Amino acid sequence: MAKLPTLLPTEGECSGPATDSVVLAVFAPFGSDKVLSTWPRRETDPQAPIEQQAIVRSLQRVAAQHVHVCALVDLVDDDSWYIEIPAKSPGPVRPVSTWKQDMSHPHSLAGFLVHVQRRFPCSDIVLALEGHGAGYLPEIDGTKLTIENITDSGGFSWTKANDGTTVSPNPPPLSMVSPELSMVSPELPATRLPMSTLGLAKALALAQAKGARRPAVIHFNNCFNLSVELLHTVARHADFATAYANYNFFTAGQAYERVFANLRAAGTTSREQLAVWFAETNRDILDAQGKHPTIGGRIRLADMPALAGLINALATALVNDLVGAIAAGRRDVVVGAIRTAIREAQQYDTVPDFVLEVPDQLTDLRHLAERLKAQTGLAAAVVQAATDLETALSGVRVYGSVDEPYKKPGTIWNFRKPPLAINILCPDPDLQGIWDWRSPYYIDSRRDPGHPSALAEDIPFLKQGTWVDFVIEYHRKIDFKRYLPARAPVFPVFIGDDKGGGGPRPRPKEPPKRPRSPGPRKAGQGKTGGSGV
Repeated sequence: MAKLPTLLPTEGECSGPATDSVVLAVFAPFGSDKVLSTWPRRETDPQAPIEQQAIVRSLQRVAAQHVHVCALVDLVDDDSWYIEIPAKSPGPVRPVSTWKQDMSHPHSLAGFLVHVQRRFPCSDIVLALEGHGAGYLPEIDGTKLTIENITDSGGFSWTKANDGTTVSPNPPPLSMVSPELSMVSPELPATRLPMSTLGLAKALALAQAKGARRPAVIHFNNCFNLSVELLHTVARHADFATAYANYNFFTAGQAYERVFANLRAAGTTSREQLAVWFAETNRDILDAQGKHPTIGGRIRLADMPALAGLINALATALVNDLVGAIAAGRRDVVVGAIRTAIREAQQYDTVPDFVLEVPDQLTDLRHLAERLKAQTGLAAAVVQAATDLETALSGVRVYGSVDEPYKKPGTIWNFRKPPLAINILCPDPDLQGIWDWRSPYYIDSRRDPGHPSALAEDIPFLKQGTWVDFVIEYHRKIDFKRYLPARAPVFPVFIGDDKGGGGPRPRPKEPPKRPRSPGPRKAGQGKTGGSGV
């Protein structure tokens, strides 16, 4: 048997026994979304058998590129199916029912990865996460969602409406110990969310404790997961990540064949290059169709702690400037400059109207840093911290497309020109007192121990960092009005032909040169490089 394509080991370390192949492990939790379960058929059509699903056909083409394939695919009103296709296997797919998995539970993903490694013990794992993404998602203990906790033993009542949820009596300003943020919020979606941020990290850690290799690349093939909070939380458990800061249109893995055709042509490549190929081929599929603009990036996950340090430095400088400005009588000037910077920075669509501006509450962190540098009236420490962070993030973006999205005719999403990189949750950016539904859990790391909490655990970025301190200080004296409605994330589908594509699949091109690594500068180095900056 001819040698299968491989990945180069990470520089300076050995992640385990030598590998002789690659296995693509696809985790596809479609079981709460009929559109994804039936695509490319209409939602009202009968659901195709698992063997005929578009994603399964895509995975067959991956195996033809000399890469092993394993998948766990959960469908609406159907079983969860395990699929295994050895490299070069031309035969029909024979899915195996695993009955019904709880795809939001860490043990489902962990068990899948352990099984994949046992089936292909000499392979590097490349993990693709399909389905919905949302950026930060809290780890909530459902047993704490009691009437007593939600109402603080009858002290508060909640009113839900189409434009959000209000609480009565009106709570105090955010600068105080705010009951509406410390207490358990009822703002939980009625439909199921993806796996929590902490749950994903737990799944990866559990799998590796049971013998699975750390994934060489995680491809977050979904929306909003080019996220500081998410990537920092999983950073210890994988080498590289590819993700998308705004929407990524569902293509049922159509781009994977080309990614692994590139690997087959090269014979071997770095983990970083494979991560870049995931983004570039996603761009090529979507741009060829038109009206599907996206922004994709890749990052060396080992760089996330240093990036978090730079974010903490900026947040600390902002807090110091805001607090120091009170005695000088210039706090309104500082708040106004920060608010202007946030409003001018690229927003990503947390309010599902497909208009990317405030009140959307995911902000591009690199663009925010660049806009802070441009404001007058901010302390020199803020400008310096923003400069350092903007420089460190300059190599994350692989590409940014410019087009009119089919979901919002008459508007243009321009992800190419602004200095963009990665999103971060920035609740109530315009100081309107209107908060993202996740906000109580996001700020819960600063909770009053005397108030109930529904968080099972805090993520380290929020518990140990200073970004939450900035959010709280920025909102001092801003009255709370309402929480935005909690809805399941939107996942626009790819508008292609009846077979689930936008025309002929592009032929694999020659592998590009290996890019330089993104992330913070090291001593003696200049600005970090990367493609698509």
